[in-house]
Amino acid sequence: MWIIWFAFLQSAFIYHFFVGDGFPEGDNVAEPMTLWLWALCIVPVVLATVVRWVLVPKLTQQSHMLVAMVVGLGLTEVSIGLELFLIGADYPQSQIVVLMLAVLSLIQFAPIYATPGVRAES
Repeated sequence: MWIIWFAFLQSAFIYHFFVGDGFPEGDNVAEPMTLWLWALCIVPVVLATVVRWVLVPKLTQQSHMLVAMVVGLGLTEVSIGLELFLIGADYPQSQIVVLMLAVLSLIQFAPIYATPGVRAES
């Protein structure tokens, strides 16, 4: 599980270097980004957070935890793809904000919950 998680985490940065030519730089254009575009990029991260903190603690089998982890990581990767392709070069600071939120969302899926012998007390 750790290898899968680490691959997803690294892919967030790899996408920016191979698809987006590095990290975005510069200032946003004067016109603010539309609300629907913000929502489209943030909703997958929120759904991934719900999967991590609501669904995963209820699971007891490793295979179910793995599926939930991959679904949550995939949702987070969706937000990275959306910010790369939809936000575009006009809003580099907004791209960085979405990338930071996505990386934090990826970090929350570190599979410490699936390590043998580690169980949170209820």
